[in-house]
Amino acid sequence: MLFILDLDGCVYRESQVVKGAVETLAYLQENGHTVTYATNNALLSRAQYRKKLRGMGFNVKLEEIMCAAYAAGEFLRKKKAKKVFVIGAKGLRDEIKKSGTRIVREKHSVKGVDFVAVGLDRQFSFKKLLAAQQFLLGGAKLMATNKDATYPGANNSVFPGCGSIVASVEAASGKEAFVVGKPGPFMLEKLLAQTGYAPKDTLVVGDRYETDILFGKKAGVKTALVLTGITSRKDLQKIPKRLHPDYVLQSVADLTRFA
Repeated sequence: MLFILDLDGCVYRESQVVKGAVETLAYLQENGHTVTYATNNALLSRAQYRKKLRGMGFNVKLEEIMCAAYAAGEFLRKKKAKKVFVIGAKGLRDEIKKSGTRIVREKHSVKGVDFVAVGLDRQFSFKKLLAAQQFLLGGAKLMATNKDATYPGANNSVFPGCGSIVASVEAASGKEAFVVGKPGPFMLEKLLAQTGYAPKDTLVVGDRYETDILFGKKAGVKTALVLTGITSRKDLQKIPKRLHPDYVLQSVADLTRFA
């Protein structure tokens, strides 16, 4: 079976590994299953995520990681974008540079900028918002790594997510962002293609019903919600049945039932 796991709130919360996650995922791998990761968080590149996960004790290869920063770079490559203004962290910038797209600064002429790319940016400012607005009003298209309003931190804390920044850019420009991350199909399709698994032999695991669970359901893949992140059992009572996961687990440590 192919397991596709979210990271924030599923495998870890910032630097705190979910109890039993390392041992459980190693057990799945030892029993012939394939463990991969798909995250909307574009703070880090694939290489940076591999380093972080290995530092936590997880056995992971670069090609087993799909992050929204990588998805953004691949999207821009496909669109043959030449110039892009980026609101985001180093991980997003690194992946976009690898795509061959030139990253422009705030003072660049609005002419010729193809896209404004928005990811989670802990140094987001009015200056960046103004520049994004001007590029978009000048004809650039708006792309977002995701629209997650929040993301889970250590000790049950919750922080503003990329979606909070995207909302302000959309409001200032009047343009709606195209989302390359979950619940869009890009990362899941890439993982299925490179691993050779069929949707019927795949399980998507995550902590958010509106991204992780919908991500799997759109592809006809079984889904499991873990209760270590954003969505709670109480939240499930308020959402449409079509968004309900196939399984609800206390944490990834319960995945041993699928081994």
